[in-house]
Amino acid sequence: MKILLAAVFAVTLSAASSADHPTGTRTTPPTLNSVSPIGVARGTTVEMTVEGLNLAKSSAVYFSEPGITGKILRVKELPDLPENRLGANGTPSTVDLGPLPPRNQVTVEVDVSADAEIGPVRFRLLTPLGTSPEGEFLVEPYYGESNDKEPNDSAEDAVEVFLPAILTGTISKPGDVDYFKIHVDAGEQLVFLDGGALIGSGLEPVVTIFDDHQAVIREFGEKGGMEAIRFAHKFDKAGTYYVRIADYREEGGGGNFYRIVVGNYPLVLSAYPIGVQAGKTREIALQGYNVPAKISVTGDPKQFSEDAMRLRPEHSFNELRLSLANAPDVDAASGQTIPVPATVNGRVAEADGNRYHFHARKGQKLILDVTARRFGSDLDSYIEVLDREGKPIERASVRSVAESSTTLSEQSSASTSARFSTRSGFAVGDYVMIGGEIDRIREIPDSPDADIGFDSFGGQRIGYFDTTTEAHSIDKPIYKVLIYPPATKFTPNGLPVAHLYYQNDDGGPGYGKDSLVHFTAPADGDYIVHIKDVRGMHGENLAYRLSIREPQPDFRLSVNPRNPNVPLGGSIPITVVASRMDGFEGPIDVTVEKLPADFTSTSGVIAEGQVATTLLLSAAPNATLNAAAPLEVVGRAGQLTHSANPEDRLKLVSLMPKPDILMTAETKVVEIEAGKTAEIAVSIQRQNGFGGRVPVAVMNLPPRVKLEDIGLNGVLLNENETHRTFHIQALANAPAVEQLIYVGGDIETRSDLQTVYAAPQAILLKVKAAKN
Repeated sequence: MKILLAAVFAVTLSAASSADHPTGTRTTPPTLNSVSPIGVARGTTVEMTVEGLNLAKSSAVYFSEPGITGKILRVKELPDLPENRLGANGTPSTVDLGPLPPRNQVTVEVDVSADAEIGPVRFRLLTPLGTSPEGEFLVEPYYGESNDKEPNDSAEDAVEVFLPAILTGTISKPGDVDYFKIHVDAGEQLVFLDGGALIGSGLEPVVTIFDDHQAVIREFGEKGGMEAIRFAHKFDKAGTYYVRIADYREEGGGGNFYRIVVGNYPLVLSAYPIGVQAGKTREIALQGYNVPAKISVTGDPKQFSEDAMRLRPEHSFNELRLSLANAPDVDAASGQTIPVPATVNGRVAEADGNRYHFHARKGQKLILDVTARRFGSDLDSYIEVLDREGKPIERASVRSVAESSTTLSEQSSASTSARFSTRSGFAVGDYVMIGGEIDRIREIPDSPDADIGFDSFGGQRIGYFDTTTEAHSIDKPIYKVLIYPPATKFTPNGLPVAHLYYQNDDGGPGYGKDSLVHFTAPADGDYIVHIKDVRGMHGENLAYRLSIREPQPDFRLSVNPRNPNVPLGGSIPITVVASRMDGFEGPIDVTVEKLPADFTSTSGVIAEGQVATTLLLSAAPNATLNAAAPLEVVGRAGQLTHSANPEDRLKLVSLMPKPDILMTAETKVVEIEAGKTAEIAVSIQRQNGFGGRVPVAVMNLPPRVKLEDIGLNGVLLNENETHRTFHIQALANAPAVEQLIYVGGDIETRSDLQTVYAAPQAILLKVKAAKN
């Protein structure tokens, strides 16, 4: 079977256009389109074919997991596919992207050790243009494959299977189903694990087991969740049975594939507790098949990442992750008093959940957070802090002072912007209330036909004061609000007054369905934390770890891209993002360490109150690099030191040919007063026969400083231009700051990977506060 990766262009049956390309050639990053096979048995060596663009002269392959090696056997060029690129409005694009890059097929000899663990593996190819995006395949047990052979949409046409086996196929069209015939002994237990879900399959599988009279014995996946991809069934009677595989949505397509391992093997379903204290050893109870009931686990932050560790008992065919926490573990029953700090291990066993008592001093700040869904629990948590009588505690009063409403389209709970029916009275930095959530305005575009942006992180908007973001329909009221102390009394102004309490459903970016509350004790005394499932569910599968502790300001780092391809004699930007924890707002010094010879990097600072910085990676004009090198990005703040994405083995720096453009920042220093604009000048020199247009990127701007709105295309150097000036604007409430910013040119290609070549010169931006 072949897995299709992200498509880089739409293909039609029409003949390819033979039109000339007046803008010349351009360097398109290597791109992966498909991988075959997508399942490799451990203890074997196979030839894997990888197809994509610009993979000629691939020389090496890098894997994410130990026990797997590979070498390039051959590379051949494939016929071009016709293309029909669509623009943003759905009509054929008029932007010339130059000639279609060569389409290649790379044959890789992949050797999988007999000791390699079952599960997904990621890889990158090394080419003269740098490393490729990630491809994926599965390491599987040495079982035979039983392939879907149409027609097999009934028991009469079922594919006969000799167990153990791997059931493979695709639900290729709406309403399609696949049947397999199996033979079992009395009392035999079969374990099922669908690996397709681990490497990007779009299938929502429903697996039904029938007896030989077509009576339903069991059905798995109708409720979704993890049961849809891993489960087991014990057969009371010997005989012939049928396994039917369908899509819950009754949809179909090439991406709805499955690879279901069927046999009697070790599979772990859950652990309790779902985490351990870092550096401590404790006993963990397991649920699963053919795994021990209990094991001893030591919390090791170096084993996977700083906040989690892997658990794979008895070489299980799958793995779990355990949470790591610094607060001492406590196993307490509902109603008990717990110390502070503590991490309580529990399950929601009743519909109303559990309550724990704790003591706090007046003014003491505490973090209460839940670890559950992120580590495999079915719990959709809700927590609240109550007084000793069990009553909610008000944290703030909210007064509305201006009104608008959503328009044009509905918004999901993650949307980072919304269209306002009116902007009058709203400004950047204002808090707004939509339903039960409090957001903050990040950006108001100059164009009235554009959405207003909210503060967000990781592609999800931030709900302030631990409010939970919600989906919003059209015409939902939006209020500009001011935040006051609890129980403040207001003169009526015709707009709503709301009261916020110490409660939370979803904790925001990075938390998913887990909850988070920042609590400040209003008085010395005893308090109650109440945890439950927001749906009213309860049971053994609703495990959690509830942490109560004083803030421990800290941060974690991530870097993008994780495989920077650095051009000879040129520079590219990388972005380092900080996830700030427990109120940490200080500056973070960021560096790239252990770069190969002839490679350099700027250092950067994630400034106080900001979440990201830009660094430039550069290669000398005569640099050489025969193999990709590890990318090590480190951030330091006082005694705190963290590496970006420490768990990722495919963070790689590589070398590519000279860039299509050399950009120069002609402006060296920009001074701007809040509420005013300032001009920046840039120029480019085209290389490699490139003659296309160049969108200009401005990177590392501080908050409340933005690129002046000049339309849909932004700042653009057209095909006949080499020089451009543009303006940046400091909003009226922009704070004073000095910060390095960078400019770069974006080369538009058929790849979905951005190609930005940066000017090596930084621009010093000086923002002055507005004069009173």
